[in-house]
Amino acid sequence: MDAQQTRIVVVGGGAGGLNLVTRLSRSLGRKGRADVTLVDENLSHIWKPSLHEFAAGTKGPEEEISFLEHSNRNGYKFRLGRFAGIDYQERWVMLDPVLGAEDVELSPARAVPYDVLVLAIGSRSNDFGTPGVMEHCLFLDTPTEAKRLQSEILNLCLRMETGALENEKGKIRLAIVGGGATGVELAAELREATEQLGRNGIDKLRIPDSVGISVIEGSDHLVGALPENISKMVFKELGSLRVDVLLRTRVTRVTEKTLEFGDGTSLEAEIIVWAAGIQSNKALASAADLEVGSLGRLRARQTLQTTLQDRIFVMGDAADCLWQEMDCPLPPRAQVAFQQATFLEDQLKRWVRGDALKEFRYTDHGSLVALSSSSTIGSLMGRALGTMTLKGWLARRAYKYLHYQHEAAVQGHFRAMVRTVLSMAMRRVRSRLKLH
Repeated sequence: MDAQQTRIVVVGGGAGGLNLVTRLSRSLGRKGRADVTLVDENLSHIWKPSLHEFAAGTKGPEEEISFLEHSNRNGYKFRLGRFAGIDYQERWVMLDPVLGAEDVELSPARAVPYDVLVLAIGSRSNDFGTPGVMEHCLFLDTPTEAKRLQSEILNLCLRMETGALENEKGKIRLAIVGGGATGVELAAELREATEQLGRNGIDKLRIPDSVGISVIEGSDHLVGALPENISKMVFKELGSLRVDVLLRTRVTRVTEKTLEFGDGTSLEAEIIVWAAGIQSNKALASAADLEVGSLGRLRARQTLQTTLQDRIFVMGDAADCLWQEMDCPLPPRAQVAFQQATFLEDQLKRWVRGDALKEFRYTDHGSLVALSSSSTIGSLMGRALGTMTLKGWLARRAYKYLHYQHEAAVQGHFRAMVRTVLSMAMRRVRSRLKLH
């Protein structure tokens, strides 16, 4: 490496991190002005808002982006590793080992040098200290967890069909704790997936009410981050999909296949998914030794630098940064990470040149909730539109465009267009559901 090159290391290959390293490799790396490295504990990237589709099996491996292939094509380095800490004096990012199948070590403990470090480690579900959650619930925070959930649901349905499942009731129940966007999107997607399974040889799923799906929410409305009219529309849509919604219901304990509630009642379910609230990755706050803010996120100045270390930037779900217009921390949303990736590309170019840094300002463009392949509900915001509520086909097109935007940012418009066209064509010749 040229001694004049700035070593930029980005930890976390999520929506924001992968977008940022792609931009930096094109604007700085290819011009020889920076040596760009991405660190992640996974070998591939999945757009996080699509994780519920991978968990239901309605999206497959062809939607993933390999870090090895992507880094080779774009000219940055990829290092497999799990974030463990930072040596501030020597400027090293410390990595824990990564284990593969049967606990085979894929990557040993090691360190990566940096001049500028960007922490883009995504969030995790928040169990709020509820007993039994970690032992008995499945989660939907990472590609690995999404694939595990898909396998568990498919195996459960197969056992029901073959008689291997000892179930006197003749039906199964899937329970999702948390009525935010992740919870309601997963519930709708699971309803579509189980109906597809019924049409693909698992005959017992054709029996009415053979699969019960429940969403348990502690507050008095769903998708609390969205306007009340959107919440009511989501509630009604879930009802039409035969999804039971329990509002104002607090989970106090989870045992094997049972949820216990604060009012003394309980609910039995073969699979329990915990999607109630989020918090920053615990390893981030404990290992980084930096100032911690809301949801366990690292406090950031408006420049997106951490409050204690000028050379360390933080973005996405890892950053507790002020939303100046609302006088509150920025919400952990994909569009925040997307805007911060664009901002940090310019910010780090300024750093490399030695110019003064700018302050980040967030623009809220609204939110969309995808309820299966046929329905999407949400609101879009803009100076020309004001706030506009969308539902149905138009909302679904807007949701797909958001995914295309991400694809275009990390793959380029030509590849994104080809992948989109091929995906549409393949739907006509393959099963709509992952069946293995």
